[in-house]
Amino acid sequence: MSYAHITLPRLLLSLGLIAVAIALSRRSRLGLEGDLLWGAVRGAAQLIAIGYVLLLLFNHEHPAWVVLLLTVMLVVAGATAARRVEHGPPRNVLFPRAIAAIGAGTLVAVLPVFAAVVPLHPWYEARYLVPISGMMLSNAMNVVALVFERIFASARSEADQVEALLALGATPRQALERQVRATLRAALLPTINGLLTVGLVALPGMMTGQIVSGTPPEQAVRYQIVILYQLVAVAAVAGMIAVAFARRLLFTARAQLVLPPN
Repeated sequence: MSYAHITLPRLLLSLGLIAVAIALSRRSRLGLEGDLLWGAVRGAAQLIAIGYVLLLLFNHEHPAWVVLLLTVMLVVAGATAARRVEHGPPRNVLFPRAIAAIGAGTLVAVLPVFAAVVPLHPWYEARYLVPISGMMLSNAMNVVALVFERIFASARSEADQVEALLALGATPRQALERQVRATLRAALLPTINGLLTVGLVALPGMMTGQIVSGTPPEQAVRYQIVILYQLVAVAAVAGMIAVAFARRLLFTARAQLVLPPN
């Protein structure tokens, strides 16, 4: 089974879709024309660049290069997650914690799969390790950013309630329990919704890509099931670790609430 090649002229034709969005933005006076154009150019440039990087990596596969690329991806994910938080501590405080939460969540989801479900030979086989790890890093990044933003924002908006519970003898964990539960539910809900609607609303990206490239549908489905289960694990683990970090930043050793500066 072959796949349809996209030539450069045909690729440029797809810019017409961006032109539609720009025209609608201009007509509605949204002021997003520049952002849309810049996003389209930057996104394409980044994908082309990573395409060449992966081509070199596949042709000259070496564990050091694979680990280096994954490390760069982790650092970028951590920096992005920290940068998205508007109501929390400074970025330099959140950055190492974001990396730890994202990295731990990704490892929990990736190591068992590559050890038992999809064994790699060698272990650094880039065509599996890099794209699947990238999906896990991306999901963990979004979860960690959401957890940090929501829990710091809710602690600030409901500070009186939290302090009242502390005054009544509640521990920091107990005083923040309602906010933590709401935050984790919000962080996990998109992943759960994805599980419930997969195959009904849309075909997932990896499954679609494999089918288009000629992989038998039954194998593409099995890979996608594994990916979905990985995404659930990475969201749960990264979210819980991010909550633990946030709780430590919100309370002193004497169980006093400390809100980050505005």
